[in-house]
Amino acid sequence: MYQITIDKKKNRLYLMFGAIKDETEMHEIVENIRRECGKLKTGFTCLTDLRKYNPVEGIYEKYIRETQQDLINAGMSKVVRVRSPMGTMAHFQFDNISYEVGYHAQNVTSIEEGEKILDKENNG
Repeated sequence: MYQITIDKKKNRLYLMFGAIKDETEMHEIVENIRRECGKLKTGFTCLTDLRKYNPVEGIYEKYIRETQQDLINAGMSKVVRVRSPMGTMAHFQFDNISYEVGYHAQNVTSIEEGEKILDKENNG
């Protein structure tokens, strides 16, 4: 389960991940993120909702790494991740891989908090 949307006015990519069922869905996610990034301008921000995400098996981490590298290559300037308020381990999978590809995401516990951070970044 996932959802990928953009807001061209805010120049923002929105990613929401739940349980990923198989490698076919992972590949679909990567392709959809690439397509949507192409609709944004360099310097775009990203809000990733991981509140319903369940960590995937290690064999799928290559897709996460590839996608995170694609985000950097597409010109992403900042990312904020929304995690469960109860502090699940799911966001650590994304954090560990993002450090490997060269960026750090701030973790928050609500969409509103993430929006505030990214909006402040865009408005200086």
